Amino acid sequence: MEMKVENKGSDQEQEVNEQPLEQESKSAKSAGAAGGANLSPAAFTTYYTWRANGVIHPVNFVNASVKANSRVFVNISEFSTDAQHRFIGAARMAVYNIAPYDGGFLAWVEISWGSPLNVRFDVFVDP
Repeated sequence: MEMKVENKGSDQEQEVNEQPLEQESKSAKSAGAAGGANLSPAAFTTYYTWRANGVIHPVNFVNASVKANSRVFVNISEFSTDAQHRFIGAARMAVYNIAPYDGGFLAWVEISWGSPLNVRFDVFVDP
């Protein structure tokens, strides 16, 4: 699944035809999160997979459990054919400027590689 991106200037929104797909969701308690005083019992983890390259913003991650005031933390990694087996390759990847909204969050994503790569976004949300 290749993502098609129309190149525009950095001050203009890019058109993205496909969005990351959510793969799994777990409550923070079942995911092994500490029962810390600052975490909501509704905190959860999930992950999304995607195939892309370049600088893309905004990328829309849809999740009905995310609210505008949620704390959202995202990590990005590369995988080959199985999203469970990630690795650090030669491509530089980053997630910037995460902005939650009611029903999901937006992020600025950079995948510095000349062709689309399989990427996995691991997400922790404290709603």
